[in-house]
Amino acid sequence: MRRRSTRPWKEELKDLFVLHRSERQGFTWLVVLCLLAAGWATYEQWVRPDVLPDGPALEVAWQAMRAEEERGRAERAPRADVRLFAFDPNGLATSEWVKLGLSERQAEAVHRFEEHGGRFRTKRDLARMRVVDPALFAQWEPYIQLPDSLPKEGRIPYAERSGSQWDKEGQRKDRSDRAEGYGRLALVEINTADTVRLVQLPGIGPAFARGIVKYRERLGGFLDLDQLDEVYVLRDKPEARERLKRLFVLDTSAVRRHALNRFTADELGPHPYAGWKVAKALVAYRQQHGPFARVADIKGCALVTDSVYRRLAPYLEAD
Repeated sequence: MRRRSTRPWKEELKDLFVLHRSERQGFTWLVVLCLLAAGWATYEQWVRPDVLPDGPALEVAWQAMRAEEERGRAERAPRADVRLFAFDPNGLATSEWVKLGLSERQAEAVHRFEEHGGRFRTKRDLARMRVVDPALFAQWEPYIQLPDSLPKEGRIPYAERSGSQWDKEGQRKDRSDRAEGYGRLALVEINTADTVRLVQLPGIGPAFARGIVKYRERLGGFLDLDQLDEVYVLRDKPEARERLKRLFVLDTSAVRRHALNRFTADELGPHPYAGWKVAKALVAYRQQHGPFARVADIKGCALVTDSVYRRLAPYLEAD
């Protein structure tokens, strides 16, 4: 039978907290570092003032922004020399896009979309391209050789497909996946699929599915399949990313956007392309200068660099 200790319980409790000299020093440094980190975080989040440009520098930036906006509006405006003809936008040459009314720069943007795995399946897919002016699309619509909508989710009618990548049931063939025993795969819309649907795809386990859905919720939805490169669990797995991109399609109408003059710092702060500093600066700028007239006006904020604007702007909408 185990003998019960005769030492007072206070002595035994005291022994639990006895530290050697080196342990005390290490614990002291740990506490100091924690306090410094907490102080820095508190200063950045609540104390540090938002520095916004004013005076002549702000006026120059504002005028430059207006000039850029006018150039963009002039470039997007439909030309008078548009030549209309029946066309399939998939793989269309630059010269053909120019005949239809796009500039060479706009045509290159369409080609980049295709190079990144994009494909026009319906007329609405083409209308969603930012370089396509709505008035110009209205002229094109009767001539576009694509259906108005898909008969089934993720499937394309056999009569409207070309090449050998689609089978007769409207499912995409993937030779590498078939070689691994995956068979024929139906494409999945990434902005509406839940984790249960994602884990049914080859190569996606619960961790990948949760990572994709979690990052999608922070973004508000994917606008480009290349954004999968930003998902934390996929960053160091380039082969997995490329394989997964062949399994997804995009419906950008499902993307959630922030109202330009109603979002708060708490709502925009978690967005990967904004962060708390930019969100707080935008709210302060809006309070100082009044409501934004258009999304491009956020460039007046000092913290909105060209890189931040290019990535964040598609997730904002005028209200």
